[in-house]
Amino acid sequence: MGGMLWRTELPQRRANRFLAILLFFLSYRLLMVGLRVSYTSWTYHVFLEYNWLYGALLYFYVRAYIQWDWKWQRRDWMHFIPVVLEFVFANFVKIQNFYWDGTQESLSWAGAQAYILWMHTPFQLIIFAGVILFYVYKGWQLQEEEGGEEKGQLLPASLSWIRLILRAYFIFGILVILVGLVDFFFFSYAFNPFYTYPTYLTLALLTYWLALQGFARRNQAIRGRLKKLKEDKREELAQYLPKLEQAMREQKLYTEPTLNLAGLASAIDIKPYQLTQILNRLLEQSFNDYVNGFRVEEAVRMIRSPEYDHFTLLSIAYESGFNSKATFNRIVKKMTGKSPNQIKQERD
Repeated sequence: MGGMLWRTELPQRRANRFLAILLFFLSYRLLMVGLRVSYTSWTYHVFLEYNWLYGALLYFYVRAYIQWDWKWQRRDWMHFIPVVLEFVFANFVKIQNFYWDGTQESLSWAGAQAYILWMHTPFQLIIFAGVILFYVYKGWQLQEEEGGEEKGQLLPASLSWIRLILRAYFIFGILVILVGLVDFFFFSYAFNPFYTYPTYLTLALLTYWLALQGFARRNQAIRGRLKKLKEDKREELAQYLPKLEQAMREQKLYTEPTLNLAGLASAIDIKPYQLTQILNRLLEQSFNDYVNGFRVEEAVRMIRSPEYDHFTLLSIAYESGFNSKATFNRIVKKMTGKSPNQIKQERD
């Protein structure tokens, strides 16, 4: 199924490939569980779990399916930090077997503690479930923002299946954490992790459910419908742009170092999620970049104006809304290509 999903064409090619990768890794993981890799076998040191990869792949599938114009960016790699940490931690623990002679003294303190944490506690499963819960939450936010569930609107039927599956994953994550903690504190997890196979069986069933639903919709042109929703939403949001610009320029809200998303949204009488959409969809900026743009503009104006010759650069930074000299220098350099000192020297 993963192979067939990988070969599908537009409009769902990107989403289908994430789903295919998810199936490949699940198959790999289930193969490991099914073979019951022995701790004394060479395969134990070759095959790794990669459990913490699952949440990110689930999220990227949902994101690619819902966001018709989404493109992979460099910062998206940060979502795979958990699996990198898992790779490092798992290898460190497996290396301890080369030093183990049956006594804890044969291992270093770090090695012994890592081995106990990894092998004799539900640490792996709890982090695995926690990562899934985190990305289910992010996926839920996406389908609300893109699908139109804001303020009680009905979720489009074309996305309702995603919502149902995300709910199932959420319940799965909560149960894994609860059962793992109960077993650890009240039973003997280290010698009887009785729910390991049920966990992976449930995960397999959820993944196959997701895969079958995705496969059935592999050529569905949902992006066209969501594009129309986005265009309608853009028109609705655009009406707030003049009010936002007026608040920033006339009230100079950017000069408040503590200005945050909620505060700016309140000033123009909209919800924070609406302001986020205005910035991201219409202006294609983050909140920090948007506000810092006004601060840098104000700072450059003050530096170049003889009226502020008696101000130090630090005073100008504070007057412009920056809360430290280091941040001031970094943001000005980032946005203008020149440091505040260089700008001042050019004027002189």
